[in-house]
Amino acid sequence: MLELLAPAGNMESLKAAVLNGADAVYLGGKEFSARQSAANFDREELVEAVRFCHAYNVKVYVTINTLLKDIELRGALEYASFLYSIGVDAVIVQDLGFYTF
Repeated sequence: MLELLAPAGNMESLKAAVLNGADAVYLGGKEFSARQSAANFDREELVEAVRFCHAYNVKVYVTINTLLKDIELRGALEYASFLYSIGVDAVIVQDLGFYTF
């Protein structure tokens, strides 16, 4: 099945993607994102983004795309747990060490 996946750097671009036919969006949060200089989404905005997207049957994928230091693993795990709790459809992980943690 073909899926139109669009990047979303902020709420405005997320809404534009959804309202213009994206099947899914991928975005970074303010935590554990390689594009930390971008606007990205804080936790409240992530909750809003998931609600908005799911109202339109659009999936939300969030990146945890930094290489993690040992000291960051527990925080990243807590963040992933938060993402799960708000209904994110998938997490895009870069660090395979975190994936197996």
